[in-house]
Amino acid sequence: MASFKERIFEKKEALTASELKVVEQLEKHEKPFLLSMNELSRLSDVSEPSVVRLYKKLGYASYQELKVALAQEQANSQPSVGASQGEILEKDLSDVVFDKISEQLATAMMMTREKLNVEQMEVAVKLISNAERLYFFGQGLSGTIAEDGAHKFMRIGTTTLAVKDPHYQAIYANHMNKGDVVIAISHSGETVNIIEVVDMCKKRGAFVIIITSNQNTTLAQMADILLLTQAQETEKRSDAMISRMVQLAFIDTLYTRVVSIGGNTVKEAVNISRLAVTRMKK
Repeated sequence: MASFKERIFEKKEALTASELKVVEQLEKHEKPFLLSMNELSRLSDVSEPSVVRLYKKLGYASYQELKVALAQEQANSQPSVGASQGEILEKDLSDVVFDKISEQLATAMMMTREKLNVEQMEVAVKLISNAERLYFFGQGLSGTIAEDGAHKFMRIGTTTLAVKDPHYQAIYANHMNKGDVVIAISHSGETVNIIEVVDMCKKRGAFVIIITSNQNTTLAQMADILLLTQAQETEKRSDAMISRMVQLAFIDTLYTRVVSIGGNTVKEAVNISRLAVTRMKK
């Protein structure tokens, strides 16, 4: 697939003066993939339709696709790990570290959005809405994500459990049925215990949603619905630090959609849950 610069070279003669202004801004901006279309048009002193015409001439299906391509190309062109601009260095003070993590998170969210399968997400929403029981399985760091997910979904009144211990997971898995939905979280997609437990769930007829980072892993291949995080982890951060935030965004998205389509019954359940917690506060 041709790079951004290669596409510019091929189409340069066909670009208008306005479109060339946009190209100039994209080439000189330090982080062009973080610019909204409105910001880019203002910096280029052109209208937003000029930006639209440019990305279409260059063969991108959307502005989002252009931004993802720019982010990926910039990451691939940077020096080895430890020297890249996004890498956190020993000399970086807290404000710089915060800025770099924010940029990396924004890039990861944007890349994940580009790969998002809306149809599969909506299927997951409907199945969760109709589930007899909803289970969140994860181990280690993924276990904390599972707990956060269960904490949200228990508010809608469905029987919801977060299970981190592999023995407990195995027991629950072997008592499941076709009305149950499992959301299994694993950054690597190769956690042996989770793979074994998901296999048990599927044999019992449960519907399995997998949140992971690589579609070629064992766990990803077992998914009824696969939600892939897109993030570039770096040397100075613990594994899956940015991916964890994207995983939480997936769960928040599912929860928000389930509530939004749930009608008055679900909204009333959420309000009851809020009141229950409010009564415990001073």
